[in-house]
Amino acid sequence: MYKRNTRSDSENKKLRENLELCKIPLYIILTPLRFVNAIYYNIVVHCSFELFNYLLEVVVPVKENEGGDNNFFLWIIMLPWRIVRYLIVHATLTWIESVVWTVVDTFVPTLTLFHGTTPEAAESITQGPGRVCSKGWYSGVWNVGNGNYAGNGIYFAPKRKTALHYSGGSLIVCRVSLGRTLDLGLSPLRIYNLCGYPNALGVTEWGLKNGYVTGEWWRGDRAAGWWEYCMYDWQNRYNDSWRIRPLYVLNIEEGIIQRIPGGMVHWLFNKMVICDLINFINRKLK
Repeated sequence: MYKRNTRSDSENKKLRENLELCKIPLYIILTPLRFVNAIYYNIVVHCSFELFNYLLEVVVPVKENEGGDNNFFLWIIMLPWRIVRYLIVHATLTWIESVVWTVVDTFVPTLTLFHGTTPEAAESITQGPGRVCSKGWYSGVWNVGNGNYAGNGIYFAPKRKTALHYSGGSLIVCRVSLGRTLDLGLSPLRIYNLCGYPNALGVTEWGLKNGYVTGEWWRGDRAAGWWEYCMYDWQNRYNDSWRIRPLYVLNIEEGIIQRIPGGMVHWLFNKMVICDLINFINRKLK
């Protein structure tokens, strides 16, 4: 209904206000569905993928000091260490983290979305949530890429085939808490008209100033249009690091699940993420 902006600014403003009211009953009605989805994706899917990574680290370790690089003697010596580290410590932290995210996702609406990138970037992103440049390189950061046709930010797609259009060989499957989302088909006309052109920074600026952290845009310039979500980002700092949590990675070229050496970072036990969660809760309580 709102793929394209064809109404006056006053009509769009009224529609945005009405849709805000509609969220209240929908939030209540859909709570059981959010709970079921949270269990499935956070516990069943994510834990299964991470167990796959941990088993590989035990059987076929990557690090040389843990028995990698065909060092059979060190492989035998370090086997108990790898079992404790990966199958007990890391597996336990993953389980705890997944249970906590299940609770969070039940109360904070979250979608399972796709992000297309390269295998190297996928490995870097999932191994450590960072968002600042250090000595000229980015480590584990969701960087703003090229294009940005619907604003400056990190882009996600609700459909796999859409993310494949942007993929450089890998797809990161994520749980994303979009927050307050602006359908750009309901934005002021001058903001909507900025979309479809590279580096539409004015869209991001207007969205953030008006309390929106994500933009929803129908890209209709292709033969088959698609929806995209742009989580607004300003100078490579998205609002809350905990909003984007990778579940697993697909290697498109090989058609398999991509191994993440050592497993993905424990999102919940990262200092930056914890600080962002505390700040988010404090803002809501004020």
